[in-house]
Amino acid sequence: MTSVSAYLPLNSSISSTLSAGTALISSLGGTAIYYGMAPKGTDLPYVVWSYQYSAPDNMTPSESTTQLVYVRAYAETAAQAGTIDARICDLLHKQTLSVTGWTNFWSARETEFAYPETDEAGVTTWTAGAYYRIRLDQ
Repeated sequence: MTSVSAYLPLNSSISSTLSAGTALISSLGGTAIYYGMAPKGTDLPYVVWSYQYSAPDNMTPSESTTQLVYVRAYAETAAQAGTIDARICDLLHKQTLSVTGWTNFWSARETEFAYPETDEAGVTTWTAGAYYRIRLDQ
């Protein structure tokens, strides 16, 4: 089998997994889920996820890789951001993702983050999220 990058199939899998989470969508009041960053002027709350790194495992003759993604909620209050983050955790932590061309054999929530950000106008936005380590085999 020819090795194929996991980047695009994993992006697609995370997008579809988060978008299909009815409790998450309910917490957001819609499908405000974005890759990389939300468009300027996006109303709160919303979710952003980004691809942090990819590394081949090189432990077996098959192609296996470790991927790290950062998924976080942005909201008006710490409590709301935390609630949305909990919904994300339900969808990704210790769950099996469907990644085209790959078998997902490990997905785990790792380092967690929660912090406020204040913009130039003095408006505070709360963020809560975590890194998710996703291991794939081809």
